[in-house]
Amino acid sequence: MRVKASTCREQEARQLDLAVNDPLESRRKVAAAAAKAWGIEAIQAEKREAGHLSPRDKLDAEIALEFAGENETDDLQDRD
Repeated sequence: MRVKASTCREQEARQLDLAVNDPLESRRKVAAAAAKAWGIEAIQAEKREAGHLSPRDKLDAEIALEFAGENETDDLQDRD
């Protein structure tokens, strides 16, 4: 399942807030790392939402089309 860019940005902001304001240093470090990860995911989501496909997305689409073609062929053979 793909997460929307807006959700990623919301989580990034939440984690940044925790990274600054949490009373425990260990949790601030974890929150900072989480914020960075959410930011990276947000960039990927923004690219997807803008219509840019990654090589993995293209491969997934090709595989889906291949399966769809196989299903159509099977349906035609079943009718004969």
